[in-house]
Amino acid sequence: MAIASIRNFGQILSRVQSHPTTYRAFSAATTGTSDCTLSRTAEQLSQLPTIGYVYLGEVPYRKALEMQKQLCRRRIDEIYALPQADRADLSLRQFSDTLILLQHPPVYTNGRRNHGKLQPDEIERLHALDCDYVETNRGGEITFHGPGQLVGYPNLYLKDHFLATKCFVKGLEYTIAETCAHFGIEAKTIPGFPGVWTSPTQKVAALGTHVQR
Repeated sequence: MAIASIRNFGQILSRVQSHPTTYRAFSAATTGTSDCTLSRTAEQLSQLPTIGYVYLGEVPYRKALEMQKQLCRRRIDEIYALPQADRADLSLRQFSDTLILLQHPPVYTNGRRNHGKLQPDEIERLHALDCDYVETNRGGEITFHGPGQLVGYPNLYLKDHFLATKCFVKGLEYTIAETCAHFGIEAKTIPGFPGVWTSPTQKVAALGTHVQR
């Protein structure tokens, strides 16, 4: 698996494309949210980096997780190898912010607060249905992923976007709702219920994030 993961990691780097629409929509999403923990000036918004994107098709969850870990590690090592005064200079970096888009074979993933709570017989029942089960370091509850469901993993260096975590999540929700509107689907957030909804009982997108320092 390690060899396959490294090969696919190379695919990510070679297939990343610049997609200015992505970061413009995201910047607009976070300027008007009143409860964000970090506001941004017009000058800061003008400095936002582009976000590349890549679609990898169907990738097993564990392999996709390993790819993300490798990408995060390389980005962190690259940025913090620079003198502190140069860390904001995007021209000195090889790796850019990337939105990884893919689908997974059937899998249930569970957030970090629920580790160890699913009984062994329940996990065995999932395996008998040819469905994997993985406990992850993201937030959120148990979630199903499967073919036909688009999954997005934004790999961002939040300091470049002048974002605190809460505002980042709000921005993700807003961007998803705007994307739905582009395709004629009315979607919105519901206070107190994370994610993006098309009705009080129908969720079009679930969110689970992991931010590390």
